[in-house]
Amino acid sequence: MPLPLTTERLLLRPATLDDLETWLAISRDAEQAWWGEARSSIDDARANLQKSITNQERHGFSLWPVELRATGDLVGLTGLQHLADGPEIEVGYRFLRDHWGHGYATEAVTAAIRFGFDELGLDQVVAVTMPTNEASRRVLEKCGLTFVGVMKYALSR
Repeated sequence: MPLPLTTERLLLRPATLDDLETWLAISRDAEQAWWGEARSSIDDARANLQKSITNQERHGFSLWPVELRATGDLVGLTGLQHLADGPEIEVGYRFLRDHWGHGYATEAVTAAIRFGFDELGLDQVVAVTMPTNEASRRVLEKCGLTFVGVMKYALSR
C-alpha cells in the first residue's frame, strides 16, 4: 500500500511546499478549536510543513494532506509521526472545520493505521487527544484504538 493511499472518498499523499496555504488554514482552524484564537504564522506553518516533508523522506511516513477524490479539494491532514516524548508512533489528524462530521477523519485515520501495520511493520500505533475532545476519542475508537488513560505533561527545572 505505497503512497498515495486511496480510500472510498479520499486520497492521502505526501506533502509538498505547494500545500502551504491550506496547511496554514488547517493549522489555524485546529488551533482555534483548541485555544480559542489563531496562533500559527505563515512561518510556523512553513516549518511544520517542511518537517512533514523531511519526515516522509527520512522515515517513510509523516502527516499527509487528505484530498477529496471527487473534487481534489484538500480538506485535512492525517498520518503517522513520532510521539514527541517517546519512541511510539502516533496517528494524528486535523481537518478544516467545514469538513467535520462527514466521516473523513475515521476513513483517513483507518488508512493511516493500516499503512503503519502493513507497510511499516509497526507493532503498535498510539494516539493522543484532549480529554474533553469526545468527538476525537470516538473517531479513534471507531478506528480500533482503545482508551488507555489520561496523560499529564509537566515541565520542571
